[in-house]
Amino acid sequence: MSYDPARHHRRSIRLKGHDYAGGGVYFVTICAHRESIAAWGGKPFSGAMRALIEERMRITAEKCPQMTWGEWVIMPDHFHALIRMQKGPLRLGDVIGGFKAAVSREWNRVVAQEATQGARQASPVRRGACLAPLWHRNYYEMIVRSNEAEQRIAEYIRMNPWRCVQAFGEGLRGIGNPSLWNGEKLGVLCSRAVRATPVSPLPDADVYFGGWHSPKEKEMLDWLLQNGRRVIACPAWGIRNSAFASGVRDALEQNRMLILEMRDTSGNLAAARQRNRFVIEHADTLFTPHVTPGGMLDRLLRER
Repeated sequence: MSYDPARHHRRSIRLKGHDYAGGGVYFVTICAHRESIAAWGGKPFSGAMRALIEERMRITAEKCPQMTWGEWVIMPDHFHALIRMQKGPLRLGDVIGGFKAAVSREWNRVVAQEATQGARQASPVRRGACLAPLWHRNYYEMIVRSNEAEQRIAEYIRMNPWRCVQAFGEGLRGIGNPSLWNGEKLGVLCSRAVRATPVSPLPDADVYFGGWHSPKEKEMLDWLLQNGRRVIACPAWGIRNSAFASGVRDALEQNRMLILEMRDTSGNLAAARQRNRFVIEHADTLFTPHVTPGGMLDRLLRER
């Protein structure tokens, strides 16, 4: 088919007549090719890829003193950010174009290096001699025209990670910060028979992991949330009834919590057994301040 400028031209999505070098605040979204990122990092925008983006953000701010990053978040296949531009020679598109190009260059370098070493010789990100593109073309921006609008957008960005329900395989779904799963997990389990008492010191841990269902477990969870610790919760009643519990929203906003939904969300004894077995099987170490002899938790620990 021959080129028809009436049909095949690429229309600009920028606001006609707006001075993008004249200063202002912008809400920017950059989308990525999910399959390309997944092929490189195992999961979209995870691990080293996330660190790469954060490092290029820092370098971009150093090289472009005319701009500053506001609230931002890296999602599985896109990137949200508030960007404040001062009046000067750079336009918003210059900054975004440079940032995207820098991330792509580093991504291509690492993928090519791994392929050369034989680790990625059959990588699906390669198309012949070329690497598949990382970013979608262009980007989306909204001009932020008031402080109130900026505050609303900042809150939306902060809440974005935990609003995104992600599949973790084997029927598990979750909200929150998935990188916590890669941390050193201390499984915390306590039989229901023990009454809640003043919290004794918990062992230091990278991530605290549990169902947080018995009275003592709930007490420990409250302490962890109030003291800014990183927590994974797998409640028997699922995501919907957990995200707005006391202290949970703040932890989710601060990216220090992951909520995993069990397959059985009925909250009965069978669901409790499933939850406790899941914690025992996936924790790196266990902390069990009280185990009732002959009880369900005692039997699960003996099975282990």
